[in-house]
Amino acid sequence: MGHRHIVCADLLVCPDMGALTNLHDERPHTGEDGTPITLAERCHATGGLFRTTLGELREELGYGRLGRHVLAEAAESLTLEGLGWFPSWRLSPRNDKPHKDQELWVFARDGGLRCQIICAIQEPDDCDVPAVLNGLLTGRPQDLSPEDKLDLIREILGL
Repeated sequence: MGHRHIVCADLLVCPDMGALTNLHDERPHTGEDGTPITLAERCHATGGLFRTTLGELREELGYGRLGRHVLAEAAESLTLEGLGWFPSWRLSPRNDKPHKDQELWVFARDGGLRCQIICAIQEPDDCDVPAVLNGLLTGRPQDLSPEDKLDLIREILGL
């Protein structure tokens, strides 16, 4: 199975990079100079986290139908571009009924706090979970209310 470079198909890049907008139309993701924008570029342009669908990933790979091999190739392509995703099962062979509308969050595996927390949750055996969680609380009040904890999670995820 050969690696294909994933290029986005629904991002409109405005002169003001803070005004990035997801559009669901037929225009390819292109920069101002007309060159395609990769998922990694899209991820970094949106602050390291964005939402997409399996249908968008499938289109980027050039397939007409979703299946286990398409999911595996999408996972490989994202990994090679330094990106992670969640929920992780969406690109797994365990997803025995992939659908184009299933959503996926793509994030930069840049070692930042967001990446560390997502990886600690997804792969706790490969990480020092207490250290990551303690790093999360550094400089924050120790007694957070449930609402404050939810606000903190939203802040980390950029929501």
